[in-house]
Amino acid sequence: MLTLAKQLALPVHFRSLAGLLLAVFLLSACVQVPLKPPSEGFAAQGRVNIRSQNQANTALFDWVASPQRDVLSLSSPLGNTLAQLTIQYQAGEIVAAQLQHGATMDVAEQPEALLAQVTGLVMPVSGMRWWLRGLPDPKQPFTRGADDFEQSGWRIRPSDYRAGNWPYRVELTRDDLRILVMIKEWSHAAP
Repeated sequence: MLTLAKQLALPVHFRSLAGLLLAVFLLSACVQVPLKPPSEGFAAQGRVNIRSQNQANTALFDWVASPQRDVLSLSSPLGNTLAQLTIQYQAGEIVAAQLQHGATMDVAEQPEALLAQVTGLVMPVSGMRWWLRGLPDPKQPFTRGADDFEQSGWRIRPSDYRAGNWPYRVELTRDDLRILVMIKEWSHAAP
């Protein structure tokens, strides 16, 4: 029986080079570059649909992110401002969340609880600065699937990358809750 190398009739130095290149490729696939928060900031605009067994909500959103803070503005489909959530970071950790709705300003340590308490919307905003870009939060454990990943109890499925590096559609699911984020526009400008 002929070996693969004999069948291909490759000289020894080519087989060694091919083996070395294969080993380098496999090792580089295992190395993960550490992810960093947005250094220059990004902004995304679009629509979010939140569905559970009992209810469905749709809102327009503007998300502006920088290393120090995220600002999420939510509006009704008719353009009326519902709320503005500001999340403050220090060394990549959330230190405060403020929610302005009308003339009222509420403050809490957990942005999800604050958003749900005031607006009734359940959104995992702590992870979304990463998930909107199709990335897992590097400070939390995650498992990767073929076209999605799981983190903090959520399954995140980014898609519709068009001609860029960031998705235009991100689906988040947990139990009976489904959040579909459809991004209309990305911007790399610093907030």
